[in-house]
Amino acid sequence: MARVAVIFYLSCLSFGTSQDTTSVMNFEKFFRMEEELLTLSDLIVKQELRSHDEDVHQFANITSVLEDVKAIHKDIGRNVAGYISHPINQFHLTRRLYHQWREVLQRILNSDTCVKALKVKLQNIEDNVPDKNVFSTIASTISALQLYKGLTVEQIMRGDITEVEPLQKLTLADAFAIAQTAYEKDDMFYAIEWLKYIIEEVKTHRISDIDDKVSSSAIFHMLSNAYFRAGLVKEAQTVLADLLRLDPKNVAAKRNLEYLENSKASGKLSDLKPKSPSKKSRRLYEELCGSPEKRIISKSSKLKCLYFPLRNGIPYMKSDIKAEVVNGRPLIIEMYDMFDNGTAMAISYMGYKKLMESSTVRRYSEVRHNAAVYDTTNWKWIPNLQAKLSEPKLSHFTRLFFSLRTFNIGTEGQLRNPEFGGQSAVVGNFYTFFTDPTVGGELVFPLSRIKIPVTKGNVVFAEIKAQVGICPVYYGSQWYGSQTLYEKIPPNQCPQKQRVPKFY
Repeated sequence: MARVAVIFYLSCLSFGTSQDTTSVMNFEKFFRMEEELLTLSDLIVKQELRSHDEDVHQFANITSVLEDVKAIHKDIGRNVAGYISHPINQFHLTRRLYHQWREVLQRILNSDTCVKALKVKLQNIEDNVPDKNVFSTIASTISALQLYKGLTVEQIMRGDITEVEPLQKLTLADAFAIAQTAYEKDDMFYAIEWLKYIIEEVKTHRISDIDDKVSSSAIFHMLSNAYFRAGLVKEAQTVLADLLRLDPKNVAAKRNLEYLENSKASGKLSDLKPKSPSKKSRRLYEELCGSPEKRIISKSSKLKCLYFPLRNGIPYMKSDIKAEVVNGRPLIIEMYDMFDNGTAMAISYMGYKKLMESSTVRRYSEVRHNAAVYDTTNWKWIPNLQAKLSEPKLSHFTRLFFSLRTFNIGTEGQLRNPEFGGQSAVVGNFYTFFTDPTVGGELVFPLSRIKIPVTKGNVVFAEIKAQVGICPVYYGSQWYGSQTLYEKIPPNQCPQKQRVPKFY
């Protein structure tokens, strides 16, 4: 029993650090949360307005928020899945919860409302409303569209990510929130790109205020500061000069311009680029995911199909598994048409059901992006898939399978943790594609410079030494599976240094 427990623990960790925030599962949780917040808040406000001759709790000024959200939910109707599939809609949903709903909750919960029971229900939800860290993560994925999809700010503002348009396009206030997030994360490239767009709109349409909290002059000051922090003094001076032409009495602009006259430039505009990750694997991950090429394989790969099982590199029995070795060491193999559409739909639904159950039980407090699934049906979808995966001879000793994990990837993407130690019983992992490709979601192996597109029904085997990642998914719900391959090492023997047979 102890051995099985240890092996299962390793299986749980086999796909690295959790990226739960941007999974479609999490946005479905956010949407259901907003539905309940809307229902409870609306009931409280209506009950209070009926109970008193006047608005003693000053709830009237939050009625507009409730009416706006009602209109949005009416437009969405039953197409919740379609709504939360678009990254712009995801951004708006998170921003409403973080900004508007926090203000509504604060007003209601700080009041001495007579509707105590409903107020308690709101208190139970309050702690799980997205905070600044969650909102910053979502905002960063929008600006990252420039990196991964080569889109301009103008294209993102129009919602030109897929053929499907968002329910509402980004506003200048949204653009400022995205720019501010980049500024706070010290990524001056994206901050400057978004602030430049806003200022052009401000000057073209003579806009005085972005919203009730942000003035146009604040945009100029932030852009000037962003240029200054990037070492671009001349550009910072130009922005302040533009502001003074629009607002000659702006004292802060005059003072900052005087300060900049005594500052020296430390950078060049041509050198302004997105902030580069410190880790090599992350840099390669971004390079692969940002490449317009759908498929990138090793120059040393075997560009011929192999038929399993094998013995010393020679097919010795008939098999219906067709595969291609796309990298030698570490070994990466793509296997074609390993399961049908029915299997894909059944297993991905098992994962969806498991994850949503965990969310509803904990009252919105936790939604993981992955879960171990167990097949107790008469169709035996998972056992049949595992039997198929066990056919290739990919280990020296007896092959073992335990739980299959399903996971849902969103706009953050995912990069796996470092490899396991040499004494582990893990040989490698099978990665399965359970849904049709949408926008992004390719499987990448940064250190091997490999990129494999999503093809439903295909399986990719990667030796344990291969670091694996999945590119950001910028539309729809992309489901994957991870099946760890173990080997049963006989007593008094150690694992082979080369975990897979050399004839691959």
